Amino acid sequence: MREVCFGIDVGGTTVKLGLVSQDGELLEKREFPSIRDPDAMMDHIADHMNQVMEHFPDCACVGAGVGVPGPVMEESIVRGCTNLGWGDVNVARGLGHRTSLPIRVSNDANLAAMGEMWRGGGQGCKNLVLLTVGTGIGGGIICDGHILSGSMGGGGEVGHIPTSFHPEWRCSCGNYGCLELTASARGIIQAARQFSPFKDQAATTAKDVFDAAQEGNETARQIIHQAGSALGEAAAVLACVLNPELFLIGGGVSAAGHALLDPIENTFREKVFPPCGQARFDKAQLGNNAGILGGAALFFYQP
Repeated sequence: MREVCFGIDVGGTTVKLGLVSQDGELLEKREFPSIRDPDAMMDHIADHMNQVMEHFPDCACVGAGVGVPGPVMEESIVRGCTNLGWGDVNVARGLGHRTSLPIRVSNDANLAAMGEMWRGGGQGCKNLVLLTVGTGIGGGIICDGHILSGSMGGGGEVGHIPTSFHPEWRCSCGNYGCLELTASARGIIQAARQFSPFKDQAATTAKDVFDAAQEGNETARQIIHQAGSALGEAAAVLACVLNPELFLIGGGVSAAGHALLDPIENTFREKVFPPCGQARFDKAQLGNNAGILGGAALFFYQP
């Protein structure tokens, strides 16, 4: 029988669930609303898994890889998901009990990095960093083909790397000057609202700032350049520790293209320790499917 695996990306508002073949083909995908109660959420996910498998009677499911927005211990226990209102939840045990399948759990950004390595922009690389730049900033780190999750599951929380930008701004984590304060969509909007014409707009978005920069607004250009510089500075710090082959930039803010990517790479080249400066930069390729494929990679990818 053909072996298949589920990849499941649990987000704060939406769950993305896909059935993936051993060669990385996405056979079926579903999306449905997240539920804040963890038991009800796992019931709902298990129901969808059973429904999907009814369409593939000639396939044998070997397990499910689950990404969650929080730190994970021992591929099973989530140590709090702020976006879901969860405390400590043993996702592997709960979902495994409901499906009788092996379950492996990881942080969602780490799984996205795994997916990019297996079937996306990181193919052929065993040492890479994925920076997901959206409302906040997340990261996934792959070392020698394996997820680097750290002793308490907090590896890859790159959005909270201290930078030299906005040291007076306090982050939601309680510290000051975190990367996400300058380079996330939220940070870009906060910076823009200090200047005309953005301070007079009640609903400024990061796209508004990108569009204004493209139209020649110098303030908007400086804000985008500063965001890219902060990301480049953080990448230089990461390179000195991890020495990756590749940095992939994903998330909604990456749509800014070269306006953001160029200052990232230029600042990186300026700041990085030269022996670690060979890393390439590129955009992530898998979009919303990265976490699904990363979940399947926990079972199918062999470094």
